[in-house]
Amino acid sequence: MALEAYRGMWDVVVEGAGEGAVGQPDLTDYASGQALELTTDMLQGVTATGEPEFAPEVVDTELDDSPSTVSIEDCVDSSDWLVIEDGETTDVGERRRVVSAEVVLAEEGWLVDDLWLEDYGSC
Repeated sequence: MALEAYRGMWDVVVEGAGEGAVGQPDLTDYASGQALELTTDMLQGVTATGEPEFAPEVVDTELDDSPSTVSIEDCVDSSDWLVIEDGETTDVGERRRVVSAEVVLAEEGWLVDDLWLEDYGSC
């Protein structure tokens, strides 16, 4: 379920960027806290074509704590996801980077609460 929240969050971001959306209300179904702020900011003034590739894996779980937490690590390849910001395509060279997430079990279900994007070329 935690991986579904992570994938769902990215699905909304990719769809929103493809539509040139300023924000996506569906993000609150998958993200909260810092992750919601970051993904909302990622959609500001951005459009994109194509889709990134994801390969998330659960690297740690703390199911006895309240709230329960699952740590996810991913190596996102955005080679086929071209981001256009202020009318210009962002060219960052290497298009793979480590993405880490903390997913928590809240009353409304699993939500990505923290999200960290490492530098391109980090994986």
